[in-house]
Amino acid sequence: MKNVLLMGINGRIGQNLYRELKDVYNLFAFSSFNQDDTNLDITFLKKDLFILPEVEKALKNIDIVIFFEDPIMRLNRQTQGRFDDLYILLADNIARASRANGVEQIIFVGDEVSYDYTVEVLGAYGTEVKSTDTPIKRYGKNLSYKASDYNNVRSVQRAPLPEGWHIKDVGRYYFNWLNDILSDIINVEYEGQLIKIHFVKRDRPALVVQYDAESSFDGVEIYRIKGGGLSKKEMNKTPRFEFRELPGCEEFIMALHDFEPKSSWTTYLLTQAPLYALVNRIYQVEMIINSQAPRLEEPSSE
Repeated sequence: MKNVLLMGINGRIGQNLYRELKDVYNLFAFSSFNQDDTNLDITFLKKDLFILPEVEKALKNIDIVIFFEDPIMRLNRQTQGRFDDLYILLADNIARASRANGVEQIIFVGDEVSYDYTVEVLGAYGTEVKSTDTPIKRYGKNLSYKASDYNNVRSVQRAPLPEGWHIKDVGRYYFNWLNDILSDIINVEYEGQLIKIHFVKRDRPALVVQYDAESSFDGVEIYRIKGGGLSKKEMNKTPRFEFRELPGCEEFIMALHDFEPKSSWTTYLLTQAPLYALVNRIYQVEMIINSQAPRLEEPSSE
């Protein structure tokens, strides 16, 4: 009996697929750490779909993946970004993890919202992909969806990759650019692999970021938030910036994952959230304008 990873198990489509497949396959599904699992004949995997190493572990011994997911329901209090950008990020994780584990096939359940590029991403690393013929209707959801008891933030944006740039250039340029463009507000200091982001006239860093060389590979660059006055440390999560090159196109994804602000939720929504979104939009434009800028040095390993 084959092992099948059924995504989107809690939704209408997932429940219908579960009833059709449960007597024929060994079924697996993703489940959050604090989620109450229902009494289904299925093995739940306590893994985070947005963390590639966890997805790779989840797909061990999986033969077939049925891809139909609602990234907005991944238990973040606020999600900034377009639905299709989050969907592409999840598709890339599944595709990379499928290659790593020798998954036989990915079945993409098509819908009326997702782009054809989702199928391209799912098959970009060599796994066979089959798509359903009839698009499924999705019901609209607000990307500021809130889930009780979860105060962390996810922000995902897709942008053009400047000609001749590697994703490493994008990540390094981001923090240098913050120092230059917001010099009246922010200072960025480097201490080995630590990047300390200060508000002007404040001694304590607003954020302390560390380049994660071990987790950064194959077009994915990870910078972990280690502390600072703006970030509250969660028990099971490490907040992080991610820069990821997308396959088959000159585009990349920049994302902030699992960030929990120290300020009150109201203060965050009125100040930090809109400022972060605005800064990222400006960055994407500036990066294209400055695409001829010289490459920056590798982060120090000292």
